[in-house]
Amino acid sequence: MFYIVYLASMVVYLICGIRWDRMLNFWDPITLEFLVFPCILILFVTGSFQAFGRAFLVAFGKREYETSQYRESLLSVNMVMGAASISGGICFLIGISNSIRSLDWSELNNIGWLFLDLSVASISLFYAMLICMILLPVCFMLKKELCRRVASDTEI
Repeated sequence: MFYIVYLASMVVYLICGIRWDRMLNFWDPITLEFLVFPCILILFVTGSFQAFGRAFLVAFGKREYETSQYRESLLSVNMVMGAASISGGICFLIGISNSIRSLDWSELNNIGWLFLDLSVASISLFYAMLICMILLPVCFMLKKELCRRVASDTEI
């Protein structure tokens, strides 16, 4: 329940920070695909799709799983956060290195293009941080539930 409130408040927070008239400046489907593809690929390769989905069920209030399933879900969320962060960094470095390489350094006026390319390349970092911002509460909810279960198992 509280996760829905968190997501709604983050949407409002981002819209207020970006402003409606600049929303299209932050929309780059190719970069988003470049970030989401490795996340899906790592879930597919490790067979963690079900555990990742279970993590969101826990975030929305369903808590009737075994401790091992909580651990598996936590691991899948951490994998996606790591894959998104690494992919965002790689995409940023590719964008910056391409813009530096294609820049005509003979004229100093062209340095302005580098800053424009920097703003475009940083969108990949924005998307990676956005994915992590969405998944961070899910990660903490899973850790909290695991700590609660471990504490109750040691009391028995």
